Amino acid sequence: MANLKESSFWEEGIYQWETSDPVLGGENGIDNVPTRQLANRTKWLKDNKLDKSATAANAELAKRANTADRLSEARKVGGIAFDGSADIDLPGVNRLGNQDTTGNANTAFRLKIARTINGVPFDGSADINATPAGAVQYFAMASAPMGWLKANGATVSRTLYANLFAAIGTRFGAGDGKTTFNLPDLRGYFLRAWDDGKNIDSGRIFGSEQGDAIRNIKGYCSGGQVYFDGFTGPFFDNGTRDAVDARANGKINMTDDFGFDASKVVPTANENRPRNIALLACIKI
Repeated sequence: MANLKESSFWEEGIYQWETSDPVLGGENGIDNVPTRQLANRTKWLKDNKLDKSATAANAELAKRANTADRLSEARKVGGIAFDGSADIDLPGVNRLGNQDTTGNANTAFRLKIARTINGVPFDGSADINATPAGAVQYFAMASAPMGWLKANGATVSRTLYANLFAAIGTRFGAGDGKTTFNLPDLRGYFLRAWDDGKNIDSGRIFGSEQGDAIRNIKGYCSGGQVYFDGFTGPFFDNGTRDAVDARANGKINMTDDFGFDASKVVPTANENRPRNIALLACIKI
């Protein structure tokens, strides 16, 4: 007696013996048709890896693969869907992508090959934060994107924003001193790198505010019998202490005082500033 030859083929039906069928043995005999059809189905199942386990418990484990080419459920990384099929880059600004969220496994605990996102290893087993909490970015929109808060000095929860609280603590305000803390308030400010021992901006405390200022401008004028009858640029006649020019028989008045007004030459305001553009400052949570 020999084993039947099996083909990896899905038989659409299994032959049913009829009462009129003659007894006919051999590989292609009518007696072996149903058996061969079942054998073909079994081999097809084996080759297509629907279940290679012998028990129900192992069958469940086979469905939930330990490794996969991609995740069946894409994870969010900085608000961007990521299924592990390719590396992604997050330059600090959340971008909506066209990532493929379909997978070739029903479920997977982790990726077979760990990917890196901004240098942070990621295997799909948990969400990660590729941009560290406390990072500051500027955005060309009026509202904070997902994963960020406006850097407006607001009082927020220490529990809800635990990662950010761990990063900056109460440096910008202790909130109620128990359950909340304050965000930095960057509204209307330019940023300046912390001196940190450089002694260019010495004495500064990290995170401290600084008012506007300019370098001092000093000078003086002096003289006797000196009169001015022409002014240009920021200089002007202030109209005080006029003196009579004796050479004109007292008919021409000439000033011996003058004023200075920079607004006659350059734009002025109540602060010193370069050309700038207003964008929204946000902090990563």
